[in-house]
Amino acid sequence: MENELNKRAENILESVVDIYTSTGSPVGSKALSQINKSETLSPATIRNVMADLEEKGYLTSPHTSAGRVPTEDGFRYYANSLVEIGNLKSNIKKELDASIKDGIDFDVIVNDISQKISQFTSCAGLVSSPQNDSDPLETIEFIRLSNDRVVAVMVTKSGKIENRIINVPNKIDAKTLNQSSKYLTDIIGGHTLPDARVAMMEELTEKRCEVDTLMNNMINVAETWSEPALSDSALVVSGSQNLFQYPELVRDQLKDLFNVFEEKRLLMALLNEVSKGTGVQIFIGSDSKIGEVKDCALITSNYGTKDRETIGTLGVIGPMRMNYKRAINIIDYTSKLLSEALEKQKEENK
Repeated sequence: MENELNKRAENILESVVDIYTSTGSPVGSKALSQINKSETLSPATIRNVMADLEEKGYLTSPHTSAGRVPTEDGFRYYANSLVEIGNLKSNIKKELDASIKDGIDFDVIVNDISQKISQFTSCAGLVSSPQNDSDPLETIEFIRLSNDRVVAVMVTKSGKIENRIINVPNKIDAKTLNQSSKYLTDIIGGHTLPDARVAMMEELTEKRCEVDTLMNNMINVAETWSEPALSDSALVVSGSQNLFQYPELVRDQLKDLFNVFEEKRLLMALLNEVSKGTGVQIFIGSDSKIGEVKDCALITSNYGTKDRETIGTLGVIGPMRMNYKRAINIIDYTSKLLSEALEKQKEENK
């Protein structure tokens, strides 16, 4: 748990983070004495406060400089305790508002919003397409990818597609796959994704002695079927090139991070966990549980309809010295904006 800081220490920590976010260089007492929040304090007093913050683990002194930089805990305290939500510049609000246009496909809006998040934060913007748990399934088909891998393609009545990859022995031919798809379509047709999972589990478990290897594998798939699909198209990543401007993200770190962006499955797994929470969520360094982003920060929030039937997630990922004040407020404002757009769309479709 973070140690509670007094107001003076919070002001010094906030100033160090603000300056370091802008410059990327260690911050000394002289620089702090020249800004408004610290102008009544002597350099000696500031040095004492900074030493105390270092002892508490919020600042550290690089061996090459007398100045100090925030630690992971320092950034975490700053982001969680010192950033006020609700203070976003009007020009940014107007540009975000302009992305929500009547009659525009929501996937186009998601793409535009992702680009604007990256533009305004100078980091990478992430937006996952909304998942709709109330959309009934219409069909399921099996397509062989390789000798032992088959993709199960589920199509909803609104035309949305969900994919799952399962292992199926090569001895199960195309004719058997087609027969199985017709059999399962009769079971799940007209059900929502969560309800289809239950219906399929009940039917296949009851006739388990009669089903072949394909059906047994489908039973295993059904156990996790209600989770959102981790398809590439479900997540839009914009502005990853912005991360080249941060020298602290060295080549190997950027390579790992770009692999995560390319694969997307790790990010989708994380966003799936985020979707279970509420409000703006902040993951700094090790908080994210993804080794490839251990030197980064991720700010996220959910958006969706009031009944939470339809829900998606948006966020920004960048170095730990990202502009948290701007990023947090952009994510908070944009999540509300997308939620309003989804709710309006739902009312119009009634």
